Amino acid sequence: MINLNSYLHQFGLNHFKRIVYQNASQYKHCCILDSCQLNTGKYDGKYELLAAFGAEKIIQNLIDLDNHQNDWLFGILSYDLKNEFEDLTSSNTSIIETPNLLFFVPKIIIGIDKKNKATLIKGEISKDFWNPKNLDSSCQIEQSNQTTKKRDYIQNVKKIIDLIKQGEVYELNYCIANTYNYHKFSPINFQLNLINHSPVPMAAYFKNNTVHLCGASMERFLTKNDQTLISQPIKGTIKKSTDLQEDQKLIHELQNSIKERAENIMIVDLVRNDLNRICLTDSVKVTELCEIYSYLQVHQMISSIEGILKKDTPISDILHATFPMGSMTGAPKISAMKQIDRLEEFRRGWYSGSVGYISPNGDFDFNVVIRSLLCDTLKKQINYCAGGAITIDSNPEKEWDEIKLKTQAINEVLRNSTSYA
Repeated sequence: MINLNSYLHQFGLNHFKRIVYQNASQYKHCCILDSCQLNTGKYDGKYELLAAFGAEKIIQNLIDLDNHQNDWLFGILSYDLKNEFEDLTSSNTSIIETPNLLFFVPKIIIGIDKKNKATLIKGEISKDFWNPKNLDSSCQIEQSNQTTKKRDYIQNVKKIIDLIKQGEVYELNYCIANTYNYHKFSPINFQLNLINHSPVPMAAYFKNNTVHLCGASMERFLTKNDQTLISQPIKGTIKKSTDLQEDQKLIHELQNSIKERAENIMIVDLVRNDLNRICLTDSVKVTELCEIYSYLQVHQMISSIEGILKKDTPISDILHATFPMGSMTGAPKISAMKQIDRLEEFRRGWYSGSVGYISPNGDFDFNVVIRSLLCDTLKKQINYCAGGAITIDSNPEKEWDEIKLKTQAINEVLRNSTSYA
C-alpha cells in the first residue's frame, strides 16, 4: 500500500489533489471538499481536502439521517428541502432534477489536514488509484442558451422593490439561471479549472450518478464543533482590481457601503433568530460583523454568528431551524421564499442548497452552494445560477452588474475551454 504522506510530499499537494479528482469518474457517488489552501478567517475548517468515494449506504430522508450515527456521512441538501420544513410549495419545474436530500456512507475517505498531513480515514485504495487518468478535456457546448434577459431581470427587481415598499419583505434574494446543452463536457476537468481560476475555501464537487455539482463557494452555511454552531453569511460583493491603489479604494467602498452593510446586518439578525431556536439561552452572539474577505476574483462582506447547541438536538431539528440559509432567501424568510417561487422561473434545486460532511462524533461542516455549475451527463445539459439581495435601496442596473460579476469565473472557464457548436 502506498504511504499517502510520502506520496504527498514527493509529488506535491496539487498533483495529489488532481489524482483524487480524477478518480471521481470511477464511482457513482463521490464528494470532494477542497479549501484551496485558503481559510475562512477565525473559523477555519479542519481539512484542506476531504474526499469520499463509493457508497455503502444511501440516505434520502431526515428520519434516516437522524438515526444514522457513529459513521461518516457526506451529502447534499437541495434548496427545495424548504418545502419539507415549512408550509411551502414550488410550482416551478427543475432545470436539472436533483433529490432534496442525499447522503451516503462512503467506502473510501481520504483526508488532508491543515498541517498538510494526508490520512486514509476509511477503506482501502489500490495502486491503480494513483495512476493518472486520461480524461477527455474537450468541451463543446451549443452557442444558444436559455437565461433571463436583462430587461426581465430589471423588471422583476422593480417588482421586488415595490413588495418591500408594501411591507411584504424587507430583503429578497432573487436569482436567475443560465442553461446550455452540450456535446462534450467533463465535469471533473471543469471543477479543476474552476478552482484553479477562482480558489475559494469552501469548494465542493459532488456526484450522484449522472448529476455533478462543480462548486467554487466561499460561503459557510453552518459548522458544528463539539456543541458550538457557527454560521458565516455573505452579503456584499465588489470586484477585485489588479491595481493595488484602486483595489484599496474598492475595499473601502464595500466596507463603507450603507446598502451592503444593511443587507448583511439584516441577514445577521435572521441567522441570530434561527440559531436562537436551537441554542442555549443567551449563547448566540455575533463575533464578526461586516468583515471584508478578499479572494482572487472578488471582495466579500462576511459576518460570523455562533451559539451553543442545546444538548441532544438531532440534525433534522438543526436543519429545520436554519435551512435554507438566510443569505439565499432574504427576510422575513418564509415571506421571501414565497415571493421567490413566484418571481423565479425555475426550481433552484442544489443551487442555494448545501454540501458537506458529518463526522462520526456528530461534528459537521456545510457550505452554501453558490458560484457553482450543475451538469447532467445523461441529458447533456449544464446549468448555473446567480443572485443577489434586493433591498429598498437597490439600483436595478447595479444589481445586474453584480450578477455578471458573480458568474464571471464560470463564464471565463467555459469560454477558455469551449468550442461552440
